Amino acid sequence: MKQVDNVNKEELDKKRFQTRYGVHSRGQVCKRKGCQLEEVGSKLHRSASHVGRVRKPGMANKENELTCPDDVRGAHCNDKRGLPLNSAEASKMAGASSKYSDLTELSKDHEAMTGILFGRNLRLKVALTLWQKNASELVAYLLRIQDTGVLLDCLPILTKNLQTEASRLSLGCCNDLMLQVKVILASKYEEHILVGLHWVQAVIRKWQLELAKHEKQLRDSCSEDRNIEIMKQRLKDLWKEGTRLCLIPGSTGEQAKLIEAYLSQLP
Repeated sequence: MKQVDNVNKEELDKKRFQTRYGVHSRGQVCKRKGCQLEEVGSKLHRSASHVGRVRKPGMANKENELTCPDDVRGAHCNDKRGLPLNSAEASKMAGASSKYSDLTELSKDHEAMTGILFGRNLRLKVALTLWQKNASELVAYLLRIQDTGVLLDCLPILTKNLQTEASRLSLGCCNDLMLQVKVILASKYEEHILVGLHWVQAVIRKWQLELAKHEKQLRDSCSEDRNIEIMKQRLKDLWKEGTRLCLIPGSTGEQAKLIEAYLSQLP
């Protein structure tokens, strides 16, 4: 009995000593010092507290996120980046690529059109200068460059000049332009054909009386009349495909029929 009382007394003395002088347990001391045992102890305590419990879905992932080091997380994220794209992302990338290629082609088309318009504008400035200087030089320039677009721009001005009394265009200049106008009449665009028909009609009206002369009278005449004979022959050659023009509906076809009716009456 005496020994039991002594043991109980010693235990009471230890508890009083710890309470009085603030002696803590070993785990608590390590916690205050900030050692790594705190982290290990917390993990052990967490794992022990979950023993026997039914884990919910995703709890293991949460624990892995808590316990997984930063370098392992980074490697996991990098692995996700290397995964193949799904169909939606692939279609988006393909659509963006096709749009970029369409814009590239459109940009090239705009550059080409800008270059064409710049060249056309430059040639028209040269044509205007030559027209103000001498009509024959303008015709020679048009024959030299062989540019149908520039000819289409200049032809209405030449047509209007032929309709005036003081025309600056000679018979020889009109003969030279006849071959170029034939190219315009063979165009698939009705607007171009109409420009050519207006010019042919203006030429016929300008030298209508001279064109009505017989071939024998022209041979016995001067060089101007010989130019008339050349024009008559070129007008006939020009109208070998006139039937196609007469079939065009509207004012274009009507004008072509008038020209064909006049040329059919030439001697």
